[in-house]
Amino acid sequence: RRNTNRLLNLINNIIDTAKIESGSYQLNIREHDIVYIVEEATLSLKDYIERKGIELIIDPEMEEKIIKCDRNEIERCIINLLSNASKFTPSGGTITVDIEDLDDKVKISVIDTGTGIDKKFHKSIFDRFSQVEDSEPVKSGSGLGLTITSQIIKLHKGKIYVESELGKGSTFVIILPVNPEI
Repeated sequence: RRNTNRLLNLINNIIDTAKIESGSYQLNIREHDIVYIVEEATLSLKDYIERKGIELIIDPEMEEKIIKCDRNEIERCIINLLSNASKFTPSGGTITVDIEDLDDKVKISVIDTGTGIDKKFHKSIFDRFSQVEDSEPVKSGSGLGLTITSQIIKLHKGKIYVESELGKGSTFVIILPVNPEI
């Protein structure tokens, strides 16, 4: 069952990527509390992450921030980033999720104390099927999670980027407009 679910997830990711690239992917934009969305997505992985011996910290700057977004897709992005962070953060490490109010934008950061990513890979990790294979051990995955995350954030008229250094962890930053012109 687990392998069937992985295969189904991979197929869905490939289909979603193709839909996004063809311009036929539809977002369900509504007003939502982004703090609530990020906190709920993070808490859904809390047990999994803490069982790996990793401390999980959620640190929003504000209690509520209403933005226009597709709740399910933003949740998917946060889960992708947290899943990646947990893959590359060893036991005893920390993953922190920050949310900052930038007035007409919101900044969400997923910060880990993991293996880090060499600067030469910072742009290519968002490309389809791209995986950094310099780190030991090589982690499993399709290489589609960051691609889909990047594409979804762009559909929201937002930005995503990484700040990282080998051996010093990574910070993935999402900046979303409060009222995207979609």
